[in-house]
Amino acid sequence: MAAEAVRTESPCAMMRRAAESARRDIKRRRDESFRLRSEIGHLKGQPDPDQKAIAALEQRVENLEAQLKQDELSLDTLEQVISENC
Repeated sequence: MAAEAVRTESPCAMMRRAAESARRDIKRRRDESFRLRSEIGHLKGQPDPDQKAIAALEQRVENLEAQLKQDELSLDTLEQVISENC
């Protein structure tokens, strides 16, 4: 078996990669939140809306938005560290 080259990455490159990954995760969560809100609106527009389904979706949106807030704060901190040190 051939030995694979060990990839070395600077701390700044690792932080930039982590920040990019965090941005993708934030976008994915934001998109999911918008999709769920749209689904909630659709359900509420039905003649006899399923209140349990709506409540479950609203809870999911609330959880996603709480996670988004945490992720955005973490990303902001990481970006500050990158700008100060890289």
